[in-house]
Amino acid sequence: MGAREQTTSPQRRMSHRGEDVKVLIAHGDAASRYALREVAEDLTALGLRPVESSEGAQTVELLTGDDAPDLAVVDWDLPGCGGPELCRQVRSRRRARSPYIILIAPGDEQVDEAFAAGADDCLRASAASHELQARIVAARRLGALA
Repeated sequence: MGAREQTTSPQRRMSHRGEDVKVLIAHGDAASRYALREVAEDLTALGLRPVESSEGAQTVELLTGDDAPDLAVVDWDLPGCGGPELCRQVRSRRRARSPYIILIAPGDEQVDEAFAAGADDCLRASAASHELQARIVAARRLGALA
């Protein structure tokens, strides 16, 4: 996967170091949600607090609500609202602080669509857990700089 230039807008800010960062794990498969939650929980030193969703409409509501997570890891094929459509809806509805969205795509072919839809990062579903951890750490660092 090629590098993508990251910019941090004034509207995208994660909690600063020392504060909890709510990370939403959105996947339709319970076993996959569990595995993703385990990856996030391995980063407890960063103050991550995982929450879960198994359905697209619920995920959109969580990401656009007043207490929206700072970071979301979202499956491409989320039931009820796929990842790209979810990104478009979240970006069109959020006016203040926008969550950092890592979209999990089935393969490299979907990367361009993911970024065009509003994802901040995109990761192949076959990627190793340490790669997702590295991207979460980078997202956390970018949020702290906002």
